[in-house]
Amino acid sequence: MLVLTDLTRFNDSDNVCMALLDEDDCTCYRPLPYENLDFVEFRNIRPGIIVSADVVPHEDADSPHVEDCTFENDVWLDCVDEDTFKDLLERSAVDSMEEAFEGLITPKNRCVPVESPCAHSIRTIRIDPKSVSVSVVESAEGLKLRLGFSDKAGVRFRHTPIADLCFHRMAMDYVQQGRLDELEALLAGGEEVYIRAGLSRLYTSRNGKQGFWMQANGVYIFPGYYQD
Repeated sequence: MLVLTDLTRFNDSDNVCMALLDEDDCTCYRPLPYENLDFVEFRNIRPGIIVSADVVPHEDADSPHVEDCTFENDVWLDCVDEDTFKDLLERSAVDSMEEAFEGLITPKNRCVPVESPCAHSIRTIRIDPKSVSVSVVESAEGLKLRLGFSDKAGVRFRHTPIADLCFHRMAMDYVQQGRLDELEALLAGGEEVYIRAGLSRLYTSRNGKQGFWMQANGVYIFPGYYQD
């Protein structure tokens, strides 16, 4: 059984990148090509949904994006319950960004270099619940949200781009209503928090630095993750 964990938004298109974990061994799969927001809304796709599919791994998938695959004969079913979803995240999780990305991602370096990529592009990280914060950055393109957190090793990461489609929508609603303090209280009240940290496709920043950039593909607070 495959369970969807990540719905990743894009800043410049309606595409949505999905990632799923195998409930048996926590192997991660990323089906390609990308779907779009219309498909997600029509199928009511959200984290926790079960998918039955024949998985065809991409033989030419390069590190770190070894999760690339194609789904055939896919059927989208009901969602697992919250306890099952949390258990899946827990079994796939590590305590630090260092362990997740082989020491290549640090608070001062969010970019994995092209010449020495790590083994995976998406990992689950256990987070200190009291450390989670959301900040707002004003830019020419509009408001941008950034996530702050400390992993269970105590390492603090600030200003992480939020690529989680569902969490971003929720957080933006709070921000636009002037209720950021309520959102922060909600996050601080979590007993267990996980993020799915992901690496972008090859990207060159404005200053010319090229590589695979870290972002928050999924943010999960328990209990109450499924609450509206």
